[in-house]
Amino acid sequence: MESVLGLVRHPGNDGLFRAIEMSLLAASAGQPLHLHAEGLRGTGKTTIMRAVRRVLPRIRRIKGCLYNCDPAFPHCPVHRGMGAPELAQLGEEWVPMPFLEISHSAKVGTVVGSIDLTRLISPTQPEAALLPGTIPQAHRGIIFVDEINRLAETAPELADVLLDVMGTKPGRVQIEETGLPAVELPVQVTVWAASNPDEDPGPLEDIRRQLSDRFDFAVYTDRPGEAAVVEEILNLSGVTNWHRPLSPADETRAELFRSRVAGRVTALRSIQVPQVLRQHVAELYSRFNVESLRAVQAIQLGMRLAACLSERGEAEAEDLARVAPLALRHRVDGETIKKVTSHLSALHAGSDAAPGQAAVPRPRFSSISFGGAAMPAVAAPEPEAAEQDKPSGEGPARREYATQFAPSPPAAAGRPGQSGWLSRAMAGLKRNLGLAQAQPMLRPEGRSAGEGTGSASGGGRGRSGAASPSPRAVTPPRPGQLFQRAEQHHQDQALQAGDPLAAPPVAPPNRARSLSELSEAELIRTEEELGRR
Repeated sequence: MESVLGLVRHPGNDGLFRAIEMSLLAASAGQPLHLHAEGLRGTGKTTIMRAVRRVLPRIRRIKGCLYNCDPAFPHCPVHRGMGAPELAQLGEEWVPMPFLEISHSAKVGTVVGSIDLTRLISPTQPEAALLPGTIPQAHRGIIFVDEINRLAETAPELADVLLDVMGTKPGRVQIEETGLPAVELPVQVTVWAASNPDEDPGPLEDIRRQLSDRFDFAVYTDRPGEAAVVEEILNLSGVTNWHRPLSPADETRAELFRSRVAGRVTALRSIQVPQVLRQHVAELYSRFNVESLRAVQAIQLGMRLAACLSERGEAEAEDLARVAPLALRHRVDGETIKKVTSHLSALHAGSDAAPGQAAVPRPRFSSISFGGAAMPAVAAPEPEAAEQDKPSGEGPARREYATQFAPSPPAAAGRPGQSGWLSRAMAGLKRNLGLAQAQPMLRPEGRSAGEGTGSASGGGRGRSGAASPSPRAVTPPRPGQLFQRAEQHHQDQALQAGDPLAAPPVAPPNRARSLSELSEAELIRTEEELGRR
């Protein structure tokens, strides 16, 4: 699709292209998939969405119908009362799927509909009739709203109209004019929107949460990260003229794209979602306290669309891992998104195991939480690799490096290792007994403040995957990191002093033992012993 449009597809906008392809397939099948593209200014969100109108699929409608009535299901005030012979006499036609925009200066009458003044002042046969607005004329097509976060603040009445249009599938609009009975119309409209959440008035979910929840997917669009991609964009700048018709070669490619979408519509109706995946989706809703059922409905539809575009007859765990963050990004906080992603990654890895082969044991979440700051739980390296990667030299700085970056040893088979809740319980118990004291924060030798840490965004919704350099001279500790380093420092001191009882239960040469197996002498110290330490 991007080759026909004269656009460059790169990792920063690949998610938006994928979401657009899914939305076009859904719209062709009569199941709207609403998209909201967010990202920094100048990343091409609006350009991509507006350019898609050149390759939109075609729809079949009653000839000349302003409401784009499907001949099999006429819905407009003019055709819904006609019989099959009358409709056959009117004829049919194939037209491009409608693509209309709602501007910030639009009025409710132009968006919904109003009295047709031309027919009202007709000198021969004046009559009061309705003129459909932007939304009724976009039936079975797409409506685009740029900077929708500003629209929700400056034109709340238009936001209310969109709530009705997007609230159900199909949506509805009600046209009310003085002297005419109220007319209610079902509308099957797909809404695309774009916004810059870092500019006033802020993210849409903070301004109008009800409207934000109506979008099935929220897609983040990022800047290109490689110079070669930027050079390719510069080479195409000024070459494509959006007002000119497509060249014969591009028109051929556009027809191939339309044919592919139309061919997949029939296949979409037969795509199956396995029961186990439905259970995983339901578990996401209950476990992570997702407020809206629209989220899980969007996930299920997204899985079917992703499988259909991949020409598979059944959704897979990979599809769930791909679409769930898009459906949850604007509905839950950033910390929950990280947990969901880790959880789905573990499910996807488990589903890759061959039939009859046990899946590799994984933690429930592939991250360990220290007071709300998630740290990735990477697999333990092989012994040879561990020796090669081990930092040279001794001292607290190198021990801090090992504590912060080296993975914890795996638990022995059949015995619980000191990981997860047990390590936190032991650390909390020792802190309460005074065994862990705050120590000055140390950094690896030759490493400046903030270098190489790469912390993930937490607490709020992450907007970019790229880590930005910190202007502060001192890197603040992550929650729980200070106690972890202090505990490691005292464990090293105990080992050097030759006191085996002071060593942690999992430290060599002791075997891994559960908390119930430890004696009082290993857990409790008298005041005299604490004073000697």
